[in-house]
Amino acid sequence: MKLLALLLLAPALFVGPEASPRIVSVAVGHERATGFVAGDGRVVTVAHVLGNSRAVLVDGRPARVVRADAGLDLALLAVPGVAGEPVRLGDGDDLRLLGRAAPVVRRIRASVDGGERRPALELRAEVEIGESGAPLVTSSGRVAGVVFARSRDRASTAYAVGASGLESLLRGH
Repeated sequence: MKLLALLLLAPALFVGPEASPRIVSVAVGHERATGFVAGDGRVVTVAHVLGNSRAVLVDGRPARVVRADAGLDLALLAVPGVAGEPVRLGDGDDLRLLGRAAPVVRRIRASVDGGERRPALELRAEVEIGESGAPLVTSSGRVAGVVFARSRDRASTAYAVGASGLESLLRGH
């Protein structure tokens, strides 16, 4: 009887955090960014890498821009053949960026290339060129934001759009 109870409880003992979204590479000409799968055939990345180009590749597959929001610096791409679970949004201050710690320092208002100021997250994180578009993930695997820039003055400071901006993009508002 004890063995049966242990076998029934075993899966619960080994359940870890929920899976993070699948990371992909986005290429537009010589420009590179990171993205993540937001559901079957859908990928989120940054809008600034797209420029005026229509030739977008995600992991080598042709992609089409579904919508882009320059103010949020986010884009939703359609990528036939890319499978994944719908993105789960969350919130928090103790976040991970591509497996590295990226805690929220403060919530600010920021602008992209001198545009309208909007809510953003200031992070204590080093971001490399090409990592814009990477998701910020909570310990439970939920996406709390999307990195869009790094500080020019402080190597360990980066900026991200929060989950509410991502939700707006995904819902088409």
